[in-house]
Amino acid sequence: MRGSQIFANAIEDLDLYPVFGNPGTTELPALRNIKSYILTLHDSISVGMADGLAQYSGKVKMVNLHTLPGLANSMAFIYTAKMNHTPLIITAGQQDMRHMVLEPILYYNLENVISDAVKFKYELRNVDDIEIAMKRAKLIAQTPPTGPVFLSLPMNIMDMDGTYSKMDDFNFSYELINIEAVKEISEKIMRAKNPAIVFGYEIDIFNAFKEAEEFAEKLGCPVFGEPLSSRAVFNTENTIFAGDLMPGSTLINLSLLNNDLIVFIGGDITLYPYLPSPILPGKDLIFIGLNISPKMGNFYQMNPKLFLKESMKYIEKKCNYSRPKDLTFATKIANERSSLGFNYVMYQTKKFFKDYTIVDESISASYTLRNILGYKSKGYFTAKSGQLGWGLPASAGIAMQNKKVLLVIGDGSFMYTMQTLWTLKKYNIPLKIVVLRNNAYNILRSFAKSYYPEMENSPFLKFELEIERFAQSFGIQSQVAGNDLKELSWLAEGEDPKVLVIDVDKNIPKLFL
Repeated sequence: MRGSQIFANAIEDLDLYPVFGNPGTTELPALRNIKSYILTLHDSISVGMADGLAQYSGKVKMVNLHTLPGLANSMAFIYTAKMNHTPLIITAGQQDMRHMVLEPILYYNLENVISDAVKFKYELRNVDDIEIAMKRAKLIAQTPPTGPVFLSLPMNIMDMDGTYSKMDDFNFSYELINIEAVKEISEKIMRAKNPAIVFGYEIDIFNAFKEAEEFAEKLGCPVFGEPLSSRAVFNTENTIFAGDLMPGSTLINLSLLNNDLIVFIGGDITLYPYLPSPILPGKDLIFIGLNISPKMGNFYQMNPKLFLKESMKYIEKKCNYSRPKDLTFATKIANERSSLGFNYVMYQTKKFFKDYTIVDESISASYTLRNILGYKSKGYFTAKSGQLGWGLPASAGIAMQNKKVLLVIGDGSFMYTMQTLWTLKKYNIPLKIVVLRNNAYNILRSFAKSYYPEMENSPFLKFELEIERFAQSFGIQSQVAGNDLKELSWLAEGEDPKVLVIDVDKNIPKLFL
């Protein structure tokens, strides 16, 4: 059997379709028998789409890149997949091995390029590597901590004859729990004077929302979200939820000032920017999860859902926390109506898209978006890496499986991967997009305002973009919203991809100390 057929059989038997990619000459030999290929107009978009679909579906997805140019184009997205712990198999074509010694065009050491951005990397040496490498790749991608893996596919390998034994796909279990550790942690919680709980993105990965709420309500102590979570963490409408921790060490310290024990369940600490305060000095820190890699405290590797279920046997009421009511919210909404401030825009958006999955690359509006639209199971996704350009392809990937997906994105971020609109149109992917246009990189202007005030009005942080016309040029329906935002109703109608541009308040938000 020819190598290209072995490759195609392995993809089908391991349930890896569709393949996302943008092929070149070095990939064509491997693609001769591929049954389902989603074409993107830039290599990086294929990684972003696969990332979104893999996270939403909970299944390993596959990407096909064009040797060095495609791999290099995609490195930011591969880094994001690493940070998001997304299980991906990333492949790239490689030059014919028989003349690599001459360093022909499109040849490069791809394993060196991808470096430690993946969990596993391998360049095929012969045709019988294909079956073994593919199965290993999927297994390693799914093994906690989950993440992307990489295979380099030399052209001549796909023309060789080899043998193939039909592979059975395998079920992977994450049912890991340590009963003695659960008892130990529960005892520590009950002995603490004033514990706090911080839930992280694994609550969504393992669908532990019900268990998290039951645990939190029984304990009664304040619940926070991990800083900069890539997924939903807790029911934001529950009054025991005290809000998301901000990523600065000083702000985290202030939020947890009165707590002696902090238990992170399914999450970790992410910091930015640097602040001179040591992080949580003198606190007892416990981290519980499968994918996290904490740099401090005590770590117990186990499934957070199973931990929460088991620990209910050993905990009792400890606190009586309830979040204070925000009496200023109605006032904020009223005051921002004429200027289309973030609070007002998100409040109006919620009326039409409350039951949608939200993909967030609004950056300077992210905290407001999460606060108002809230968290729910498979209801919120963002890039853990801080990358711009991920949101549009990732939301397109999710929308291939879920017809109710809303991307909220800034105008600067939108331009990074605008070619995704072509793929939306070609495959009729029903993604709805809100572009918050403020004609600037306002997250950078906010950072400058706090740390480098002489730069906040720098001309290279501002621009004017006719987003609606760009979208229309790809055949995507697009409108610009008026001050009453009635166009949100139009955006929610039907299953065609649509873009709504909202000209929001252009004042620089205060997002940093």
